[in-house]
Amino acid sequence: MAKPIMTSDLLIFALLLIIFFTSSSSAIPVTFNVADLGARPDGTTDSTQAFLGAWARASGSTMVATIYVPLGRFLLRNVVFDGKGCKNNNIVVRIDGTLMAPTNYNVIGKVKHWLSFEHVNDVSVLGGVLDGQGAGLWTCKRAGNKGCPNGATVS
Repeated sequence: MAKPIMTSDLLIFALLLIIFFTSSSSAIPVTFNVADLGARPDGTTDSTQAFLGAWARASGSTMVATIYVPLGRFLLRNVVFDGKGCKNNNIVVRIDGTLMAPTNYNVIGKVKHWLSFEHVNDVSVLGGVLDGQGAGLWTCKRAGNKGCPNGATVS
């Protein structure tokens, strides 16, 4: 004869289900692929807005978030990844490709930095290549021009 299910058994089972579903759903990471958001890996199309869109989505998420940069060459103007108002305490930027500055550094305007992470906590940048298109920049610096950009910064 089958053993009857006890109320305490049902209670324990229900508690285990609640623990399983609440812990596993909050631990599921989300990935924002910049190519899915419009970035083009051709080295000539400006992908700045796609990167900023991925940053906005990742920083607006409360789950572990990865901004994924696939293989290819992604042209970016100056970009500020601003952490003000960020709801996320675990963002990973995983770069399998190359981030490229414009060959003409004047395209980024009067700002001093090409890439900047500001007011961020718990952000990791992994892999990839940052190509600052240094030839034009070093020509500028060797000429003694004080208006040359500085490069990437974290503040």
